[in-house]
Amino acid sequence: MPRVRKIDKRPKRTEKNFFVVDACFLANKYLPIGTAANSGEQNMIRSDHSWWKEIDRQIEDERARVYVPDLCIAETFKVLAKKYYKSSSFTNYAGYKKAKDSLSNDVSLSHKDLQAQSRYIGYHDVPASRDIIVAVGRFYELFIKHNCNVGVIDLIIVSTAKYLMDFHDAARSQIHIITHDNALWRGTKKITELPNAYDPSEPNDVFSRVFR
Repeated sequence: MPRVRKIDKRPKRTEKNFFVVDACFLANKYLPIGTAANSGEQNMIRSDHSWWKEIDRQIEDERARVYVPDLCIAETFKVLAKKYYKSSSFTNYAGYKKAKDSLSNDVSLSHKDLQAQSRYIGYHDVPASRDIIVAVGRFYELFIKHNCNVGVIDLIIVSTAKYLMDFHDAARSQIHIITHDNALWRGTKKITELPNAYDPSEPNDVFSRVFR
């Protein structure tokens, strides 16, 4: 039976959408479209912005959460710095600082928020725990069998998704891996135990085709 590659815009609050995101997709949330190096990158950022607008709307409505492996957060800060210092994706330092501050605000919590009795936290960092690390080798073998050569960070992303299923009782249908890594994207289509992976820049994964 083929997988259903659709994401509900208004899931029940007890059946939230959980988005596990890679560094490139996360970084693109904070990049301005107009200063992209080329049309391909510009289209990718525009596609990602469409997805992020919907994801943040769902978070605001308490129908979604974003999970980011801690190593991907570090990588995202590196990507933003590289975009500023190497590719002129920001027209000035103020734009770069705004992007860094926005990322920091999304993935961190103030002391006040931590103490709040009523709170909804939309972005969660996921430490690379023993259970996640141990699964990396097994997933590497599975991806290699399907001729998909993925890196360690990408394997941690899929291990994190499986960790949420195994230890937080999240249904596979609730979890959505968002990535721009082609090998990871292709491999998850062939590994049935993993949730769907989407690349918003792929024609079949653009916003209008996926969200219903």
